[in-house]
Amino acid sequence: MPVKFKTPGGERTQYAVISLVIGLYVAIKWFLRGDVAAGTYGALFAVVGVGLWFNQQWARWAGISMVLFAVGFMGFKMAQRGFDLLGTTGMVMGLVGCWFMWKEFSPEKIAESDDKPKAMISLVLLLRKPRYLEAKILAQIVSSAWGQEFSSGGDAEEDSSRFVVGKPPMFVIQSPEAFFIAYTFPTPYFNDLDAVATELKEIRVAKAVKDHQAWLAVDLITIHDSAQPPESVYPQIAKLVAELAPPDALAIYEPETGKITPWDESLEAALRGPDSLSVFGKPVHPPVIHIDDDDPRMQAAVAEARSRWPEFVEAFNCRDGKSFSVKAPITSGDRTEFIWIEVSALSGDSIQGTLGNEPVDLNGFKLGDGVQVPVADLNDWVYIRNGEPTGLFTAKVFKQSH
Repeated sequence: MPVKFKTPGGERTQYAVISLVIGLYVAIKWFLRGDVAAGTYGALFAVVGVGLWFNQQWARWAGISMVLFAVGFMGFKMAQRGFDLLGTTGMVMGLVGCWFMWKEFSPEKIAESDDKPKAMISLVLLLRKPRYLEAKILAQIVSSAWGQEFSSGGDAEEDSSRFVVGKPPMFVIQSPEAFFIAYTFPTPYFNDLDAVATELKEIRVAKAVKDHQAWLAVDLITIHDSAQPPESVYPQIAKLVAELAPPDALAIYEPETGKITPWDESLEAALRGPDSLSVFGKPVHPPVIHIDDDDPRMQAAVAEARSRWPEFVEAFNCRDGKSFSVKAPITSGDRTEFIWIEVSALSGDSIQGTLGNEPVDLNGFKLGDGVQVPVADLNDWVYIRNGEPTGLFTAKVFKQSH
């Protein structure tokens, strides 16, 4: 199943975001100035922010330790040069931050707030290979997706409302509407690909899950206008995901609902539209669902399709209807798939036509290819008459099993 984390809610979200953003800002600023020690400190604090986001106790104690170290270091420096208001204020704020980190991220506080499940507003792309990103590239992609100019790296100081900071595998995106995190990982999203693929009934989806070796995601951290529901940023996330999608994307996944849709270039238009989550509705390609050959429901459906085959032949010969199709097995090497075929001719014991849907994993075959199959191999058939389908005997079994 998908990798699941417990994410913070309420004020804890703000503390996690503050730690993450401050850490990234310090890391980028001082690395650019050549101070490796300060830059490394900032990068580690950013990691603490991620840990706090996922309610990890190691991050709680690491964050407190790092802030106390910084407060002690500031106190030591001021003891040498003299105390000042700005430095003293910074030390006090650091100590207050430690108190809140100790209090808000305690196991008791997390358990109390986790009584109510929290939606994870996120979209994930499963990829065949890793997608390379850096802050400057991502800022350009975000600018194109959202129609606003976003800065990156050291330039992020110029506009505090629209910027991208970070390094692979994680970037923070600040927009006027919300804070987001973008991830790009060169590893599978799911822990056990074979186990997850086995649980999935739709074969096209299962293959995408099994074949992916990398992933990228855009998650909502926090929305600036608390009056707006978190789900309202889905169109914004979807537009960015559409812009980020590489040619080798395999599927798109919505963690909040657990829905997965095999990727197709036509999904980009839907993701950029007003109803972006419609990509998880009707699939682009007909679902391919595995049902055991010895399933009595399937055996009965196939038997009915074959016994009523003369009805199809009569309707086809008289053209009493339209969209005449049959479903039959197509084999390539050691792979066999049951595919819908748009019928062009019937000749004795054989059926000629073209593949009506894209094969999942058949080398040498694609949508629209001409094929010929024996009537004896017939699995199902359908045609449209007076706006209503006739046939689709196995479809009832698929619907019950989906």
